[in-house]
Amino acid sequence: MMRAQSQALKMLCSALALGCASDKPRNDTEATVTSTTDDLQTGLVTSAGGATVASDSAPTMATALLTALDTEISTSEACNSLCQDMPAECDVWEQDCPEGQKCAAYVASGSGWNAARCVEVTGMDKPGDPCSSEGAETGIDSCIKGAMCWRVSQDGAGICVALCTGGIEAPVCEPSGDCAIAADGYLILCITDCDPLLQDCPNPAEACYEIDHSFNCLPNNSGADGQANDICEFSNTCDAGLMCDDSDLVGMGCTQGSTNCCTPFCKFPDGSCPNPDQQCVQYFDPMQLPPNDPNLDIGVCGVPS
Repeated sequence: MMRAQSQALKMLCSALALGCASDKPRNDTEATVTSTTDDLQTGLVTSAGGATVASDSAPTMATALLTALDTEISTSEACNSLCQDMPAECDVWEQDCPEGQKCAAYVASGSGWNAARCVEVTGMDKPGDPCSSEGAETGIDSCIKGAMCWRVSQDGAGICVALCTGGIEAPVCEPSGDCAIAADGYLILCITDCDPLLQDCPNPAEACYEIDHSFNCLPNNSGADGQANDICEFSNTCDAGLMCDDSDLVGMGCTQGSTNCCTPFCKFPDGSCPNPDQQCVQYFDPMQLPPNDPNLDIGVCGVPS
């Protein structure tokens, strides 16, 4: 049985009321992701705010889900309440602007992305490339049509992230990734999948974290802490290669009275673990994956149930 079925499962929710397409259960801890600009402090994975919910649903593999966000509701359910009467100059899904322009989310008033409009395509930066942005208030950046400059620093530098395609009912991210829908539907971003054993995130400031039973690249906010057995509140406050897990499952190394602590990923079944009461426990339920699926190699150090 997958370990996380015995935990209080949680998910991060943006302060802007998120919706995600999901067929997966929640993870046991949230992720906290902060931006270096005021423009990016209330949206998608840059939100430091969050809500928690509990679930006892059976674990399944991801198909199209941003695993760091919102309650486990389908995209169509989210948009029945959030996106149905979305006022916009253009459609971020349809990208229905004139030739040479793209439909971009921007801050029309107040804070947070709350509108979309047609802007000139001013650059040729592709998803994964460094980019520049003129600010969230404008929606203008150096990314190509179908992409957005994300995690923008004070000097306007960020990284291009692909927009989801396919539509609200069936969002798609190619060739891999999870579709995150946030800011009342104005943000539709593809978040990069990764391997927690390889820690193969392309951005050196990010690490591969477990969120809602899949693995995504998020900013590493561990700072001076985040080592094995350190107390944690969010998934990405642990060092790269570790996850934030329930203290009972982490075992005797976790500080007494704490709720969650960092513990390493390991290669199942023979991976080594730091605490004497720990073993490398298989992360995914083998009954729910096909034989020889590489995810069956993923383990986490903990006390066997």
